[in-house]
Amino acid sequence: MKGRGKKGAFTPTYGVREFLLELKAMNIKIGLVTSGLYEKAYPEILSAFKTLGLGEPKEFYDSIITAGYPLRKGEVGTLGELSPKPHPWLYAETCRVGLGIDFADRNSVIGIEDSGAGVCAIRLAGYTAVGISGGNIIHSGTKGLCNYYCNTFEEILNIIR
Repeated sequence: MKGRGKKGAFTPTYGVREFLLELKAMNIKIGLVTSGLYEKAYPEILSAFKTLGLGEPKEFYDSIITAGYPLRKGEVGTLGELSPKPHPWLYAETCRVGLGIDFADRNSVIGIEDSGAGVCAIRLAGYTAVGISGGNIIHSGTKGLCNYYCNTFEEILNIIR
C-alpha cells in the first residue's frame, strides 16, 4: 500500500485506460471483481492505477470486490475468500450490493473476464459474459460459455454501444 513494490511491474493491456475512461464518459457503473485477497490484490490495483494515471481506484470504480474484507459503501470487500470464482457470489455481490443493480435488471449487466473461472462465475450469477483474450479462457475450454469473445477493449466498446 505504501508503494514499496517493484516499479514498473504492471504492464497495462493495450486500450484499457481508454476503455475505462470511455465507460466513465458514458456514465456506466463500473465494478472491479477479483477473488484475490485484499492484502495482495489492492496494492496491485493501486499500482495499476498509478501506472495508468487514473487516480484513486476507490474514487474511479463504483464498486471494488476483493476477497477477505466485508463490503461497505465506498469500501472494498467481499466474501470471496469463502467463495472464490467460479462461485457466482462475487459478481452477484458486485451488482446487487456494490452497484445497486437489482437482479431483475440483470440484462443491463455485462461481466468482462479473461479467466475461465471468471466466465463461469458471471454466467452462474445470471449475467452476460464477455471474454477477452490474454487469459486462460481458450485453454480452459470455457470460450463456449462466453456470450461474446473479444480480442480488444475496442471490440467490447462496440458491443456496449
